Amino acid sequence: MSKTTIPDKVKLRLWLQAGGRCEYKGCNDYLYEDSLTYATMNRSYIAHIISDSPNGPRGHPTLSEELSQYFDNLMLLCDTHHRLIDIEKVEEHPVKLLKAFKKEHEDRIKLLTSINPSHKTHIIKFCTNINTRKGLCNFQQACEAILPRYPSEDSSEINLTNLSLNENDLHFWEVAKTEIKRQIEQIFSQKLNKERPEHLSIFALAPIPLLIFLGKEIGDTTPYGVYQKHRDTNNWVWAEQQKDLDFCYEVTKPEKYDSTAKQVILNLSLSGEIHQPEIDKAIKDCPVYKITIKNPNRDFLKYKEQLALFKKEFHQLLALIRERHGSDAEIHLFPAIPVSIAVECGCVLLPKSDPKLIIYDNNKTLGGFKYALTIE
Repeated sequence: MSKTTIPDKVKLRLWLQAGGRCEYKGCNDYLYEDSLTYATMNRSYIAHIISDSPNGPRGHPTLSEELSQYFDNLMLLCDTHHRLIDIEKVEEHPVKLLKAFKKEHEDRIKLLTSINPSHKTHIIKFCTNINTRKGLCNFQQACEAILPRYPSEDSSEINLTNLSLNENDLHFWEVAKTEIKRQIEQIFSQKLNKERPEHLSIFALAPIPLLIFLGKEIGDTTPYGVYQKHRDTNNWVWAEQQKDLDFCYEVTKPEKYDSTAKQVILNLSLSGEIHQPEIDKAIKDCPVYKITIKNPNRDFLKYKEQLALFKKEFHQLLALIRERHGSDAEIHLFPAIPVSIAVECGCVLLPKSDPKLIIYDNNKTLGGFKYALTIE
């Protein structure tokens, strides 16, 4: 047991930055209340990462005394985890691990306490069946992803997983479009006697054409954020961008073009490469515009800055096509893209000026890219 007297100002700082909760990863127990009777009491322990004695847990010949009152060497813990790290499982709790626990906990408390009323957001979850799988989004995961924002009292879920139709059925796309349109109109309607959302957070798992249509119905007049389900972490949280991220989109366009051509192909090869013969099965002999990356793959999109960069490139390319071929042109869109990029494709559309989008769905059951829906 420690014999060091911790200065009051250091104790206060530790309690403040720990939020009065146990800093052991996964515990988060509130330490100024009895968990059974809810009586007010201080049941915390201040534990040393490097023991204040060279002979203690994780002790050091010189650092033990030097760091005995040092804030960065102290953790706020409950009785169980204080005993665990100092008595029962000392070897399994090295200095590096405990420092990581402390930093992760205190960073989270700082983030949560930075929330203010302007950070309220209305969560929209959209899901359908994707082949035989249900594209569901967990509400708790959504709440974690939107931090430092927090969810409004109500959220919206457009759940089409109970539709008896799927992508192989002729009428699937129109039925799904009708339901999406109805429910998005309801979200923005004043008839519900609720405040119109001031910010939206969008979580969507569905076939790509429907995601683009969802984005188009939402638009960009209300501030919004779009989130991506990450396969490696199995959550929706954007990774913190690396300082010198070497990433760019590659945009190709015909050097010579016929301004009278009103049928244009737009190839979005991001999650995978779409080869021209695949497109030719659906439509031929049109000018081809393309956005891709160096190595198209399903896991490239990790940072929200990558999404923002795509939004910029896509918007500029639509403007170029409109300038070259006119707003009465028709863009045949062949997408191999992440779900968040699909939603952004719809959100950035300018209904009164951008060309019509004729969107194709890559359906292996039906033999490749097939027409899905049109956005005008």
